[in-house]
Amino acid sequence: MSKTLRERFIAGLQLRGETEVKRLTGCIVYTRKIGGFYFLGSSGSVRIGTNRTTSVPISDRFKGELLGVSK
Repeated sequence: MSKTLRERFIAGLQLRGETEVKRLTGCIVYTRKIGGFYFLGSSGSVRIGTNRTTSVPISDRFKGELLGVSK
């Protein structure tokens, strides 16, 4: 069975050494080594920032890197 996009992003973040902080409604929060957090949405969206309200989407290049390591 293949992994969902969200599961692949989680695997990529974990391989980078990031850790899960908490689970919110529709969102999983991971640490970010250089400060702030990663916010993973239920549909596979990934955002970065210091809080969920002001977070911004990650770049397509970084998405590719995360998905590349999680294979």
